[in-house]
Amino acid sequence: TYWHKRPYISTGPVVSAVQSEGVKRVLGTVPIAPDGSVSFNAPPGQALHFQLLDENHRALQTMRSFVGMMPGERRGCLGCHESHSRAPVTAKAAALLDAPRDITPPPWLDTTVSWRRNVRPVLDRYCAECHEGDGEGRKVFDTTERPGDPSVFTEPYLTLIGRPAWGAPYTPPENPPPGFGLAGVLMVEAFGQTDPAAYVTPKPMTSLSYRSPLIERASSGAHHGVKVDDESLMRLIHWVDALCPYLGDEEVREIPDPDFQGIDWLPVRPRIKTAPVVPRPGPLD
Repeated sequence: TYWHKRPYISTGPVVSAVQSEGVKRVLGTVPIAPDGSVSFNAPPGQALHFQLLDENHRALQTMRSFVGMMPGERRGCLGCHESHSRAPVTAKAAALLDAPRDITPPPWLDTTVSWRRNVRPVLDRYCAECHEGDGEGRKVFDTTERPGDPSVFTEPYLTLIGRPAWGAPYTPPENPPPGFGLAGVLMVEAFGQTDPAAYVTPKPMTSLSYRSPLIERASSGAHHGVKVDDESLMRLIHWVDALCPYLGDEEVREIPDPDFQGIDWLPVRPRIKTAPVVPRPGPLD
């Protein structure tokens, strides 16, 4: 339903400045066999998005779509990720020699990814002393939040992600301000159907947390000796590799139900705060 007010390009709750999408939750990780195969139990009724991580949990490559499963369903990656001009390999994958693995969840509660819970606490603990108030670093990059600002997104969030493309190929500015694009997010781009660039897969290890200046500064200690703790670093990595969402499910459910002229004419009244939590895939009987 198109709502009466459009705060930022898309309608409804604004989850991200990078693109119009839903909230994201990190389910966890599973090990990969030496031959590159993997087998694990996945939750049904959810949009699943896979990424290949290094030993530090930083994304080497990412999917650009998602898949889903029904209860009891078994799926593989062949079909999309195989050569259409060669016969399939007959050898059995190493990961299929054992029972499917269970996903190892992250070390915190089952929460979604957001600016307020993944990034803001880390900035407050490790960056605010220099980059807010009377700190010298504020002249270079200001991490100050302004509660009275009616903008959809806070200034530090927009600075860290850079300038979203939103319907066009991404072109960084010639003279970006300090801190601009420090997160290293993979921008969502749009191309014409006849543009060859639309069919080029981004190369691995060229974006996201693996190449993120923010993650590098937070983990190396090279930036004035600042080195964040392991859990804070993992939260930053998850935020960058989830394409820097602004709101998670917890923040969205704090938004009051919309009220605008003509809402009573709609066959289904849009709700946010009072919207029910629907289990997926739901009862099967």
